[in-house]
Amino acid sequence: MVAVFLAITDGDDPRWRNRQSLKCGIYVTILLLVFFLAGTYILQFFGFTIHAVNITGGLIIGVIGWQLLFPKDQRKVTKAEHVEAQEKKDVSFVPLTMPIVAGPGAISVVVTAAVKITQSEDSLIEWLVVGSVIPIIGLLTWLCFRFAPALLRFLGKAGLNAMSRIMGFIVLCIAAEMMIQGLVGVAYQHFIDTPQKTSLLLYGLDYLV
Repeated sequence: MVAVFLAITDGDDPRWRNRQSLKCGIYVTILLLVFFLAGTYILQFFGFTIHAVNITGGLIIGVIGWQLLFPKDQRKVTKAEHVEAQEKKDVSFVPLTMPIVAGPGAISVVVTAAVKITQSEDSLIEWLVVGSVIPIIGLLTWLCFRFAPALLRFLGKAGLNAMSRIMGFIVLCIAAEMMIQGLVGVAYQHFIDTPQKTSLLLYGLDYLV
């Protein structure tokens, strides 16, 4: 997102740009922590299952990964949003934090992690581990944006594009894994959690073959 950050803050005072990067890192940490801690309650309130979150999150993250792997001009910010962001005084929350860094994909990941941890025997340790990783993500966000001009000079546009494509492939793999887990969970819940359903599923597969 370094190139997007530089485009949005183009022409701003360097000290102001640094403050925007710091506030963005803080907002990312707070937003993801809120969804991480409240993820289970959010699913219970709306009646969603973890399988639905896995599949939907996988689809969202897959789109993001595809855009990283095959980037286009103004990939993350439309022309209208770009102009609006440049005119706004403070862009640290919108659009930097939402939806560029901590967008639907990141939120679905932390919500999924929260639900899985509640089902784990070592939940306390996992709460602490994931809860400590989120501030590190906020710190890395701040560092990347803080040193964005230097990073762009060091890597160049070609280097940034190469890194984006590599990360796009990794993100697509994460999306595929989330969707596989969601689909397997749905299959187990609806087809193979009882002998009768297992027999029905095997009969249906045998009929198709």
